[in-house]
Amino acid sequence: MDFYLGIDIGTSRVKAVLFDEHFQARASAAENTGPRLSANGYAEQDMAQLWQSVIAILRQIAQRPELQSGRLRAIGLAGQGEGVWLSDAEGEPVGPGILWSDTRSRELMSDLLRRPGFDRRFFAETGTHLQPCNTSMQLCWLRHYQPERLAAAGYLFFAKDWIRFRLTGVAALDITDASTSLLNQQSGELSAVVLNEMGLADLQHLFPPLLAPDAQAGALRDEVAELTGLAAGTPVAAGALDVCSAALGCGAVNDGDIYTILGTTCCTGIVCHGRQTVNEGTRYVTHTEAGSFINLFPMQAGTPNIDWLQQHISLSPDLQQLERAIADVEPGSGGVFWQPYLNGERAPFYSPDARAGYFGISQHTTRAELQRAVFEGLAYAIVDSLQGYPQCGELYLTGGGAASATWLQIIADCSGRTVVSSTFNELSARGAAILAARSVNGLSHYPQLEQTRYQPDPRAHARYAALYPVYRLLREQMLPVWQARQEALQRISQESDQ
Repeated sequence: MDFYLGIDIGTSRVKAVLFDEHFQARASAAENTGPRLSANGYAEQDMAQLWQSVIAILRQIAQRPELQSGRLRAIGLAGQGEGVWLSDAEGEPVGPGILWSDTRSRELMSDLLRRPGFDRRFFAETGTHLQPCNTSMQLCWLRHYQPERLAAAGYLFFAKDWIRFRLTGVAALDITDASTSLLNQQSGELSAVVLNEMGLADLQHLFPPLLAPDAQAGALRDEVAELTGLAAGTPVAAGALDVCSAALGCGAVNDGDIYTILGTTCCTGIVCHGRQTVNEGTRYVTHTEAGSFINLFPMQAGTPNIDWLQQHISLSPDLQQLERAIADVEPGSGGVFWQPYLNGERAPFYSPDARAGYFGISQHTTRAELQRAVFEGLAYAIVDSLQGYPQCGELYLTGGGAASATWLQIIADCSGRTVVSSTFNELSARGAAILAARSVNGLSHYPQLEQTRYQPDPRAHARYAALYPVYRLLREQMLPVWQARQEALQRISQESDQ
């Protein structure tokens, strides 16, 4: 039997999933990879440690009995987007990888935004508004503060592209990752605004060639085969940005399909054949499917809210016990709202100063209501992203959070949409494996996926529809409060340093 391997390079975990020729998962392996975060906005990852984690999971996959009697036809990759991953010409890291959540370039970004019309020109070419997470913005920071790192680099990569380079020895970027803030999305070439107006033209030599996500990008090197036990010469596909790979993996491939990844970020995407504007928070990336874009809302808010709840509010860290505790709470949590902005927000609005918090607590509020409000806050945030989009169509859900049936029902009730989920939730890895199969002409049609549908309860939806405007008004009114809080904290910090 033929097998395909999907590798997903996440922010806090790497995972490899082995699929058979019917795209049923047959084996998996995972390793945690802790990012390094600091209060001043730095978010980095040890590239050498990440590489060792990838080798470890590939070694585990190679030892699976399935591969002893079958053939691994191809490998595909998906990975966290944006950020800056610099290496020398041999693939050795030049400093730590800078992650998508890094905000150190905020001040430089503010300077660029003061230029008349710059953000409009930047959006017209790249499909995104300028944000600190943009690779282009992070390159500006490196040029300003750490030019020696750029001088020592031979290549600029995204996370999964650097891993692929180490696997194959062939340097390349895929177009979905590059489309986040570097490409002119009309021409498919590097943006003139990025190169010229942001002063990055002399870094053009760092950018490897661009490939389609289902193109063959190389083959497994002999040295890697010895380290892992996988067969040398196994074809490796270019792969895709994780949010694009997840869309492919869950079946969001047709015009108008909607999906949300319930992960570290609850990223919502709408598949479209043209760059149609949904609302003011719109940004676009290129889909894995030729001719399609994804209208993307990559919220900062995500499952860290659930982690925080389990660690600090819930009486038990067990998710099933938590679900039982909130199941009997009436929709709306007694008028208690949770704003899920633990680390600022970037979609559908931008505020690095935004923070999480409860609103509406009274002396009668129960622990269970506080707990349910966190799940509802994330559901409201998904609805917030879809404002302005027609109230029709199903909502595909994927990611680790999709294992919570209670949360899926809350999202269905809050959004008023039929929620579609799969019992298998590593759909970014599945998308990577599908791209691998395409790269060797091993797939003639889209492989079907067993799915479960959650229908919205009309009574619960009516409650959420009445409460959502309060959620929206609250986050709008909090913008100056969040900013004032940050300014006060900065003054306190400055006084402490004197």
